[in-house]
Amino acid sequence: RAATAETGFEKTPAGDMEIAEQEYFDNAVVMVSMIKAGVELAFEAMVNVGMKPESAYYESLHETPLIANTIARKKLYEMNSVISDTAEYGCYLYDQACAPLLKDFMAKIDTDVIGTKFNKGDNGVDNQELIAINEAIRSHPVEIIGKELRGYMTAMKKISAGN
Repeated sequence: RAATAETGFEKTPAGDMEIAEQEYFDNAVVMVSMIKAGVELAFEAMVNVGMKPESAYYESLHETPLIANTIARKKLYEMNSVISDTAEYGCYLYDQACAPLLKDFMAKIDTDVIGTKFNKGDNGVDNQELIAINEAIRSHPVEIIGKELRGYMTAMKKISAGN
């Protein structure tokens, strides 16, 4: 736990600089895609070694908001002591195994694979492509089992997703 407290993320003070809203979007795209991929890959890996899909759902997708909320409120270091020993181990595993893999991958990846920053003129979107992508996301096994399980969670507040 002490090593996590010494990382640049934990030591960085809040800045007083102005960051354009567009820059937040530009920098968050890769992070969001990695979270999505991480959830799906974790779910698949757990199911592939014999975990019930329902348990794999709870250990991957269902825990993601709790983890994100805890990080936002307490930073990574305190997440280790607040959530669980599993989260703590995952943090260490990330530092020891995932970080070097991702760092190497990101250093070699080209913008034709991960895209470029937004706001370069035409921000048009192919709606048919977005519809197909969203259908593929909804069809992933973690989403299918998650939809069923969330149906049993009657005490959860509904989230309005537009009209």
